[in-house]
Amino acid sequence: MMVGAHPRLAVPLSTTGLWYRYGRLLDHYDQLGTAANVELLVQDLLQEERIRLWDVKLSRDSVLKGLTPCSYPTVIARFHSLYAQSKGKDLWGNIDIATLDDMDMAASWFPRARFIHIVRDGRDVALSHETMPYGTSNVAECALRWTQRLHTNLKMGAILGPNRYLVVRYEDLVLDTKSALRRMCEFLDLSYSAQMLEYTSMVKQKIPDDRRWLWPALDQPPVESKVYRWKREMSETKRIVFENTADKMLSKLGYETYSRIPKRASAYLLELWYFLGQRGRFRRFAAKLGLQRPSRLERQWQAKKKP
Repeated sequence: MMVGAHPRLAVPLSTTGLWYRYGRLLDHYDQLGTAANVELLVQDLLQEERIRLWDVKLSRDSVLKGLTPCSYPTVIARFHSLYAQSKGKDLWGNIDIATLDDMDMAASWFPRARFIHIVRDGRDVALSHETMPYGTSNVAECALRWTQRLHTNLKMGAILGPNRYLVVRYEDLVLDTKSALRRMCEFLDLSYSAQMLEYTSMVKQKIPDDRRWLWPALDQPPVESKVYRWKREMSETKRIVFENTADKMLSKLGYETYSRIPKRASAYLLELWYFLGQRGRFRRFAAKLGLQRPSRLERQWQAKKKP
């Protein structure tokens, strides 16, 4: 939202893996070898819910105008450039958590693209996952996936190099917003603009009402209480379980960790419990019994919406 508020740069709502999914289906469109196949791909993309949720309606004719048999990245660029034009901007960006797994694909599609990777203290990530209807099923699983994904991402970033890959800590973005945004703008060869701090005015226009519960604080300035929640809300036992797996990655990213992880019987027992319930086993069992209820995040949003 902050980057998309820059006067030159437009960023539509996340497409959550859509471009990568279609990138693996190009044989279905004969690798876009004919104008008819390009047209079929564009028609299918325009029917995708994630595209229809954008706050700009794209027409088939505007997307296809001037497109002949072309490369898939050209089609992706056309969708985004039309979005940017509708906002009176000359540059575009894309936000998609799937890029964490497919950064190599995006880098090959757009050899001049630059990647900004926002990382967050994994213990706060684990606490956040406990409120969501999706994600990891427990703290131990979160620690493992968080560490593995970051290990891969940082290696991909190292291959891209510092001119194309930048890591920004979520905590810095919240606690020292202007400095973090200036650093991002410098990386993107853009002048810093104070308009980036006015992103809250875009929320109603950009985020569909039925998706707002996912980001309840998005219409507020950076909320400092969202930072280092684990210090206030995570039990020592859960912290030990998380750091048993992720302490090296936490340290690598500059986060505080135990100098020596304590040994607690409660932590061993909790790890055993998490092992038994790994991959959402308990959640799936509850769903079969009809005992599943809305996530805490959904319940909090519903309570907020009540008169």
